[in-house]
Amino acid sequence: MRFLEFAEDTSSDDEHAKVVTALSLIQDHIRKNDLSPAEVSTQTVLRFIHNTGLQGFSYENLVSTNSAEPAMKNIVKNITKDKVTFNTGNSSSISNSDELKTAVNNPEQTVSNMAKSAMLRRQD
Repeated sequence: MRFLEFAEDTSSDDEHAKVVTALSLIQDHIRKNDLSPAEVSTQTVLRFIHNTGLQGFSYENLVSTNSAEPAMKNIVKNITKDKVTFNTGNSSSISNSDELKTAVNNPEQTVSNMAKSAMLRRQD
């Protein structure tokens, strides 16, 4: 038996990991700086991906990777030819001050909200 008979081709997995890493960096920058709207030009996103070593990566590759990679669904909300919209996780379940006061007075609600927030940021 030869090693190559058992070895799997992981090049596509590495490519997906690099794309997810680049997109995560952009998403973190948007979150930390409270940028609104959470949109970045597609050219800028592709430049970040090219900096990971994927020089030939194109818009079409980005769209196909988005449909194939589950982790990207947590990061990217929408991809168009001009802009990429990111999920920022700012859409909290607490929308008004009355609900906020209730959550502060109710530790179980606070924990529930924290769990929901963590699930929004989770990347499988």
